[in-house]
Amino acid sequence: MVFMKVSVCAPMKTNVYKDKRAWRLSHEAFLTLQELAQQQGVPTAAFLEVISRELALQRLSEEQRASIKAEAERIAAERQNEEQEA
Repeated sequence: MVFMKVSVCAPMKTNVYKDKRAWRLSHEAFLTLQELAQQQGVPTAAFLEVISRELALQRLSEEQRASIKAEAERIAAERQNEEQEA
């Protein structure tokens, strides 16, 4: 006689209304950003990049910005050196 192990998982309780509402709000936010990007005549990704840079300029100190810029330049130089060696 062979017994098979059967595991029964209780369904996860989720708040479907809350999930739908969260999705709808995030989708509305995306559509708004997409429309703003179209008004500026740029792709949505480029528009988001510009916004994030502007926010960073407002929130970061001059020292933090200089540190980030130096790190980005270092990484770019490393990549360029790797490409030249390959």
